[in-house]
Parts: sequence; C-alpha cells; structure tokens
Amino acid sequence: MRILIDVRPLQAEGAGSERSRFLLSCISGLSALKGVEWVYLLNEGEDLPLPAGEKVMPKGLFRRIAGIAKEQGADLVMMTDGKEARTSQAQCWWLKERPVLRVGTGAEVVVPLAPGEGIVPLSMEERALAKGRIAEGKEYFFVDIAGVPPAEVIEMLKAFSLFKKRQLSNMKLVLAGGKDKELAGKLDSYKYRQDVILHPGGDGMLVGGAYAMVRLAERGSWGIDVLNAWKAGVPVILAEAGENGDVLRVVKGDPAVMAEGLKTLYKDERYRGELIEKGRLAVAGAGIDRTVAMIWEAIGGN
Repeated sequence: MRILIDVRPLQAEGAGSERSRFLLSCISGLSALKGVEWVYLLNEGEDLPLPAGEKVMPKGLFRRIAGIAKEQGADLVMMTDGKEARTSQAQCWWLKERPVLRVGTGAEVVVPLAPGEGIVPLSMEERALAKGRIAEGKEYFFVDIAGVPPAEVIEMLKAFSLFKKRQLSNMKLVLAGGKDKELAGKLDSYKYRQDVILHPGGDGMLVGGAYAMVRLAERGSWGIDVLNAWKAGVPVILAEAGENGDVLRVVKGDPAVMAEGLKTLYKDERYRGELIEKGRLAVAGAGIDRTVAMIWEAIGGN
C-alpha cells in the first residue's frame, strides 16, 4: 500500500510533542511491519525523523492534495490535522484531541496507545548512574512541565515546599521541558531552590531514574507519558480527579493534597511497590505492533 500523508501539522507541533512522537512511531511501524510505502507532504526547511519515502514540498494550497495523490499513485490519503482533505481519493484522518482515526465516511477507530519501544526498567546500577547525572545522586520526583500552565507549576513548587518542610528529606524535584528563564526568576526566592533541578528534557533516563513521576494536568495530552512511566517501573501521581488504581490520584489545585501524595509514596514503600506492579500489568502486551495491527485493519490493509 502506498499512502500520501500530510505531516506538516506534525512539523508545526514539533518532533518532540507527544502526538508527533506517537504518530511517527505508527508511521515507522506501518513501514517496517506492513511494508507501507510513504509519500510525505512537508514544509521546506523543517525536518522530522521519517522512515524512507518520497518527500513532496507543495507550494500550493490545501486543495492540491488531490492532485499530488494522483501524481504519486497513492492508494490512500492520510491527514494528521483532524481535517478531511478535499479529494475523492480514499482517505483517513487523525483527530487532534484523542488517538482516534476516522476512515472513509467518518467511522471512528480508537487506536490503542503504546509506550516508547526503547523504554525498559533500569537496573540498580543504571538508576544510580541516572540519579548521579540528573539529581546529584539523590532520589527525585520527576515532572514534565512542557505545556503545563505556569500556575500549575507554582502549585507543584508549593506542594514540594510542604513536603520538604514536613519530611526533612533530601529528595529532589526535577522539572523538565520548561522555559528556564521564566522559571529561574520564580525560583530566586524559593526556599528549597537547591533541591529543584531544571532539566531541558529529552533524556531517556529521566523517567526510569525517578522515584516517582508526577503528572500535572496538560491540555490535549493523550497520557503516553503515564504508559512510559509504567513500562519503566516508575509509579505515577496524577493531578486529576478519580479513583486511585494504577496511579495515585490527587485533587488538582490543592498543594496540600499534592504534598500528601508525595509523602504517601515517600513513606509507604509497600504501596509504591503495589503501584509499580499495577502499572507493569497495565502495559503488559501494549506495544506498537498492536497499534499498527489496529491501524492496518482500519485502513483495509491486506
């Protein structure tokens, strides 16, 4: 099967965005596992880690997709911006809000998410190396703050202050993916500044080396970071209402409640171990192979 895919929206989001990483994994999986031949619509000067295929950089408008599909002999047009293309060609399109693929006349297929292929639990020696490089050899809570509203980051800092005041531990807080200049100004007068580490992100060992991952509410996120933490053997504190199960849920917007969640995992190693095991079971069998099989069936592959 030959598919024309418009990856320009992924270029705009950036290769490091959650949705881009997931869709690029799907593209690579369909290429490797199903032999899909790709034709990419790209903007000039912006790159993505794409598998082999034909690259087209159209100068015209949205309506030209139909002509390009015909020129390239595409069997299917795949859109990534949540919109249907103006073409009579067979097509499907990814929604932006959820991991859903709409096919043909609009039938929706919920595609199973997959954790990163290269993520595995770290050995004790590897965790020690990660902690040494990332957090001065100390245990740490990991929070990815990319895309998180500043007010929620401030609430996290307040919660960490309460935790430190009550526990008197040497635990660190690693905030990754934020805008350093903005954060640095807010941290100047922060009492526990020496225990807060600003990290650029993109480090494969950040999650695996953590004592726990704290996931703050992020608009538009699909939750793949939680799957990654589970696969890495790291428990998750989730700032979102609901019943505790595979994660420790705390009420959003209350630093005291978040501080209590941090304390719970810090003091109750047995409960922490239970969360690690539940997370491991939750992602057992999840992987890009399963995801690709679902997409392949949805688009009529054979």
